[in-house]
Amino acid sequence: MVTTDSGAQGHSATADRGSLERKNGEGNTLSRNTGCPVEGAKAGAVEAISSNSMPGATRPSGSGSDLAGLTNHVVNTLREWYVLASDSIANILEGRIMQQPSKDIWLLGKHYEATAAQQHESSQGWTESYPPGFIEDFSHLIWCTYRSHYPPIAPSAFTTDAGWGCMLRAGQTLLAQALQLHTLGRDWGFSWESSRDEDRRRQYVGIIKQFFDDYTSTSIFSIHHMASAGRQFEGKDIGQWFGPHGTARIIHKLAREANHELNVYTTMDGVVYLADICADEFRPTLILVTSMLGIDRVNPVYYPFIQVSLTLPQSVGIAGGKPSSALYFSGFQGDELFYLDPHYTRQAIVHRNDDAYTAADLATYSCNSPRRIPLSRLDPCMVFGYYCGTLDTLIDLRSRIDLLADDGMKTLVAFDNAIPKGMNSHAGGPLMLLSQSDSESSGVNVASSPESSVEHRSEGSDIVLEGGSGSGEEDWVTDL
Repeated sequence: MVTTDSGAQGHSATADRGSLERKNGEGNTLSRNTGCPVEGAKAGAVEAISSNSMPGATRPSGSGSDLAGLTNHVVNTLREWYVLASDSIANILEGRIMQQPSKDIWLLGKHYEATAAQQHESSQGWTESYPPGFIEDFSHLIWCTYRSHYPPIAPSAFTTDAGWGCMLRAGQTLLAQALQLHTLGRDWGFSWESSRDEDRRRQYVGIIKQFFDDYTSTSIFSIHHMASAGRQFEGKDIGQWFGPHGTARIIHKLAREANHELNVYTTMDGVVYLADICADEFRPTLILVTSMLGIDRVNPVYYPFIQVSLTLPQSVGIAGGKPSSALYFSGFQGDELFYLDPHYTRQAIVHRNDDAYTAADLATYSCNSPRRIPLSRLDPCMVFGYYCGTLDTLIDLRSRIDLLADDGMKTLVAFDNAIPKGMNSHAGGPLMLLSQSDSESSGVNVASSPESSVEHRSEGSDIVLEGGSGSGEEDWVTDL
């Protein structure tokens, strides 16, 4: 066994050498810091980046970026010390030191099992040990963080979102996983050097480009477009903090304006109106469910659903956080959620017309250092994401949620299966197929829910939400 400072989220990780320098299907090395497949000179380039001890701290190159890179490195280092210190103190106060974690690990619908040795090592306090397959899977998550030195976000002079954009970045991260699932599938991998993998490399780059920090037409969900949409539709000035509900609405607005191939459906009351999704031809859909699960902290009655939600094959994670900080949650081990932290500043990637990006160029969009947070420390306001690529997967999601409710679990999602008046119940179409599948699943009677009403329909169609969410999300988060 060896111990290395893996760097991506800044805490030490103990693992087998095979999990630190893994091989993908083509035999290429996966770098310690990012898990990106690299070879030869590019492996050395990524390794140079990986050797930094703190997250997001790329080594400055060239006189123009020396100061910026050094500044980001110092800020990220201070941030990392603060997180480690505060987490350690909280663990001590809560009696979590030396506790052996659960052997069961879940990551976006996939199950892994830790060995007894890995459980023991993780219980020793400062090190974490996970199955190599889990680490590789985790490193495939696209990680969106603060960026700096990008073109100003008009009409302001902001060239960085550090200090105010963490919830937007958590929303980007959730959306990125949905786009990966939509484009590449759940289990994917490629070699940056192999000509056979050119299509997958291009698709992967195409996903990340949608989050590049500029106003280009390909950067559909850039911080520039998101902040501008927030100003236009949410009344938020550039530089103001966003809550989960506002972020979900912005993603929906941008996807609709761009006529994106991925349909984005949002709901604030937990009710998914199938008529809004399936009235006409079904399109691959990202369902965003905004929920307020308590006042200051999450009500423990919702803990089981938060965990079970991350075991569903349709799950693309949760954008939420802890008080004062937005985070993206992707899985869990025991009563702790795995997360990616957007509060690390990196320099913006320079847009290239030829798309000739390398693994080193995009290394800061991935991480292989999982970090966990107890459910008891979560902020109660969050967005659950579910990707349904086909009508069958939507039917399956509804069936799974309905069964959970039938078993007595306090769920946060319900499906309204009602067929609108005037629609022929014997006609074909996606909604009719969903209606016919009712006999095979136990439905949820959402009509009796006090939170569901005609006035509070979702944004899956052009129906406008009326009234407020009651979450007070304007004061929800203050970035560090």
